[in-house]
Amino acid sequence: MAQIDPIARAQAMRDRGTDPQVPYPGADKPWPGICQTCKQKTRSSYTSVVTRKQGACFHCGQRKSSAKAAEKRRVKPETAVARIRKAGVEPLEDFPGTQVTWRCRCNTCHREIDVYYSSVVYSNNGACYYCSGTMRISDEEAYAEMLSLGLEPLVPYPGSNAAWRSRCQRCKRIVDPTLCNARKTVHKCRFCAKVATDPETAFEVMENAGLRPLVPFPLSVKLPWPAQHVACGKRVAPTLDKVTQQKRAPCRHCAKYGFQPNRPGYLYLLVNRALGAGKIGICNEGSSRIGDHERNGWSLIAKRLLPGHLALEAESRVLDHWALLNLPLGAGRSDMPQGGWTETVALIDRNLDCLHADYSEALEVVAGVRSV
Repeated sequence: MAQIDPIARAQAMRDRGTDPQVPYPGADKPWPGICQTCKQKTRSSYTSVVTRKQGACFHCGQRKSSAKAAEKRRVKPETAVARIRKAGVEPLEDFPGTQVTWRCRCNTCHREIDVYYSSVVYSNNGACYYCSGTMRISDEEAYAEMLSLGLEPLVPYPGSNAAWRSRCQRCKRIVDPTLCNARKTVHKCRFCAKVATDPETAFEVMENAGLRPLVPFPLSVKLPWPAQHVACGKRVAPTLDKVTQQKRAPCRHCAKYGFQPNRPGYLYLLVNRALGAGKIGICNEGSSRIGDHERNGWSLIAKRLLPGHLALEAESRVLDHWALLNLPLGAGRSDMPQGGWTETVALIDRNLDCLHADYSEALEVVAGVRSV
């Protein structure tokens, strides 16, 4: 049997990266030493280090293992760019890694944003905090963006995830999308998203305009469609395209349902800030009509008691004036369960001063009085 040389074995340990601190204890026993790399204490045996060629230092071994694992997990820049583009953003700088933010531009709102790759790719979170509604933008920015999307806001900006009452600039219908949804959808207006010749949609358009169809849809927006004017019960025959464009329901000069022209009546003016709308109306003395509107969020701005026939004439003058200006309705049927939506106008089209002027002018023409 060959004789063991402790000095040679100590040198072999040194060659493997650890300096023994005590005499050779035996092949399989822990041999205290100092790691030449990290200067930490080691206790690896001669057999494990020299014979089996394992690492002498536990600490250095852990670091190497972690580095290999990290390299295995490392995302290649070309992979990161492809994946982040799928999330709807365009990188503005080289991929910095998964632990820091990455400067990009959102392809939807075109703003520059800081993106966490891990949050977007691994957690499937939205890339843009503006589009998601996390970051609030100024009222002016929101208004301009809504206009650019084809929607004209009718009330102040409520936040990106709250319904925002607006008017579609294409079909002139009133809709309530959130800014976030308007950014993401192809059709911003729920009415424009449907085909005008779809019978179900056609019936909805007519009903929202205060008309009850009497026959099936004629399958053409240019053909007369017999219907009943809900407000007075009279038969009319408008074309769907005119109704879709928010032309006022026919029978504008018909007698008001329940209103008696031979009795005194009020000409009144209301506004609803939440709907962004104003309303002209008439009711007989002693009627609860104004109270019904107030219980549904409307505020009384002005009223004047007149002979019934003059109140009816004054209201007609205001409505005719709005029709001449081609003003769309300011409220829809669903906004006013108490009725009266066909006598509304949007405040963005006719502000409070203009409404007062319309009201006063009608009073002065028919009765020779001015509103106070």
